[in-house]
Amino acid sequence: MDASLKRGERKAWHIRLWMGGLLVLLGLNPVSAQQEGNQITQFMYNTYSYNPGFAGMSNGICVSALHRQQWLGIGKGLGENVNITAPNSTLIMAHMPIRAIKGGIGLEVASINASLFRQTYVKLGYAYHLQTSFGVIGMGIRAQVQTLGMDGNFNPRDEGDPIISNIQESETGVYGDVSIGFYLQGNGNYFVGIAANNLIAHKGKKIAYQPSRTFALHGGYTFTFPDLPKVEFTPSTYLETDFSTFNWSIAMTGTFNKKFWAGLSYRLQDAVSILGGVHIGKFQLGLSYDITASRFIRASKMGGAFEVFVRYCFGLEGDKVNTEYKNARYL
Repeated sequence: MDASLKRGERKAWHIRLWMGGLLVLLGLNPVSAQQEGNQITQFMYNTYSYNPGFAGMSNGICVSALHRQQWLGIGKGLGENVNITAPNSTLIMAHMPIRAIKGGIGLEVASINASLFRQTYVKLGYAYHLQTSFGVIGMGIRAQVQTLGMDGNFNPRDEGDPIISNIQESETGVYGDVSIGFYLQGNGNYFVGIAANNLIAHKGKKIAYQPSRTFALHGGYTFTFPDLPKVEFTPSTYLETDFSTFNWSIAMTGTFNKKFWAGLSYRLQDAVSILGGVHIGKFQLGLSYDITASRFIRASKMGGAFEVFVRYCFGLEGDKVNTEYKNARYL
């Protein structure tokens, strides 16, 4: 029995060492904090938005909504004649397992607005779940239909801008795309995933727009200290890149008595964020506020961004829904 305990302790430390190395690796040499798609501070609670392999990684139906208002008050310091709409986005997501197809399905509908651009999309995906000795692997594929609108009534500061000067009225383009992803929920309270988004990345005809192919790598690990058995600590990280720019975030959250959580997050060259939330039965509420660390703070009255999400999970066929943060399959 002592020998088995020692082997278990060694395995636990190997997992911690491996995850620690991953967190350090994702932090090496990123050159900027740009992101091709939607930016989410509470990335650890909204995995399906960037990894289709996560679809159905719970034993129930989970429906969630997220709203983000970024760079509040931007334009206040740019002059009276400048009218800039701060980026804001709303996402609605749902996913569920289906035993008959040995996996799960997921749906996401989103609206993103920034300045003169309006973007909406619908994503529908499927993930096959593979049971292994070390955890569950979700292998997913997702199709996307996206519309991108541009307001032709925008009055540019540069009258000679060739992209928008010839637009006489609002225009909209429709695009399709495909993403794939792999997600591992390990038996040892760790999770890791990798995804490739916008694989088609075709160029629009009506609007000069072409998305970049991006790759997302993320992971995390939950552990406790003997002196604090009711508090679960979870470091997590997210890296997205098109090999030209990098968006890197790292976060640490602590969950008390499986009901309340709080933490801090840092997004490279962009913001320091405060996180907090609560579990109430099958209901979950999360809030975050970004303290802008980039030069955008000079043009913003508040210099930050608010983000709120709500989630409700309920079981299938009487199954108990897993709502513990350390088991990231419910996220």
